Amino acid sequence: MSDFENENEKDDNMAPPPGSDYEVAFSYHSESMLERAYDKAEHWVKEGVRPKKIFLEDRSMGVINFRKIMRDPLLIQAGVERFVDFRCSLTLSDTDVDAVFSSVCYYEADSEPTYINAYDPELSSIKEVLNMVSENLFNYLQKPLVHNDLTEN
Repeated sequence: MSDFENENEKDDNMAPPPGSDYEVAFSYHSESMLERAYDKAEHWVKEGVRPKKIFLEDRSMGVINFRKIMRDPLLIQAGVERFVDFRCSLTLSDTDVDAVFSSVCYYEADSEPTYINAYDPELSSIKEVLNMVSENLFNYLQKPLVHNDLTEN
């Protein structure tokens, strides 16, 4: 196995053990009725989010589960480069969506990740970032589908 493969394997396993003291799940629910939620969420994940890895993508179960590492948008303007790493599980129906974020950690370049717990001083900041991600998804899902009307003039 090459070093590259070993490195990717280590990254994929980077997550707190389930049920640990630092495992905090953040849940968001879209209040609006949605049209073809799965199709649009799949497009949003693949084309907009561009996740590091998609763990599960199953239309019959209505689930998309992925991992994303992103620069913290709240600190970019301050010149601080902090990363937020999370797993997101989207549960979708034709008209509804829930987003649950877990295994959430943050870190600066060349430093060890800090997993979020209920007592972390950065908890509210990280919640705000994850809320921005979910709001982005919900806003995207509320856009009407584009229909190609082939009418003759």
